[in-house]
Amino acid sequence: MNTSSKLRRFLRETTPLFAVMLFLAMINAVTSPEFPWAIFPIGAMMIAVLVTASKIFLADEGADDAAGQALRGREAARVAHRSETSARLAQAQAYKRQIDALVNATGDPLRKDKLRELSDQVAIWVKEVEAMARRIEEFKHNEVIQNDLVAVPQAIKKLTAQLATETDPNVRASIERTLAARADQMQSLQKLQSLTRQAEVQLENTVAALGAIYSQVLAMQSTDRAADYGHLTAEVNEQSRMLKDQLEALEEVKLDRRQANLSNS
Repeated sequence: MNTSSKLRRFLRETTPLFAVMLFLAMINAVTSPEFPWAIFPIGAMMIAVLVTASKIFLADEGADDAAGQALRGREAARVAHRSETSARLAQAQAYKRQIDALVNATGDPLRKDKLRELSDQVAIWVKEVEAMARRIEEFKHNEVIQNDLVAVPQAIKKLTAQLATETDPNVRASIERTLAARADQMQSLQKLQSLTRQAEVQLENTVAALGAIYSQVLAMQSTDRAADYGHLTAEVNEQSRMLKDQLEALEEVKLDRRQANLSNS
């Protein structure tokens, strides 16, 4: 952060204090100019101004840069992930549109009906893809969960160190309860992480399977014999079921938020 940015931040944070100081000085001058009582509250507020100044102007530049780089790195990773998930979803929707186009272009009534049945099943499947993509994005961009993934392991480490040196039985019992609650929270977070990674893999597999089915439909369209899409419909149903099961597993993860009110956090 350059000097100009630091000065702007300093003025932004201390202007209310300076305004109160000026107001007190004016009251002092009007009511009792013979006794400068305002210097006492103004002096107290100057302590806060000096503390703010030391935090802003004397901060460790290296630490600020490292923190900024880490934040930018996390944001870049989120943007990259969002693009990847969006690309998969867009590809699935594109396959669905192409299958719909084949339905409209087919002149054979029997072939058209069977292809329309397949298209209807694909539509259900793509809805599952959309729901899965939304759920993954919700997890990746949930600030509370992402902060917990960093803060909870740190809290567990801190509590474990405190427990190792604490001798008071009552305090030890309190630390143990808090540590157990944090451990439960960490277990839920790890489960959610694992399920989300599985969901990402399943989403990738789904898009690949949908592409393979679209290719098979194209190949069957090029033949003169009546196409039987029954096996493709069965495959679509199976893929849709697996995706739905994965989504339900994600929805079932309940993170315990009681720890937000615990001490030692």
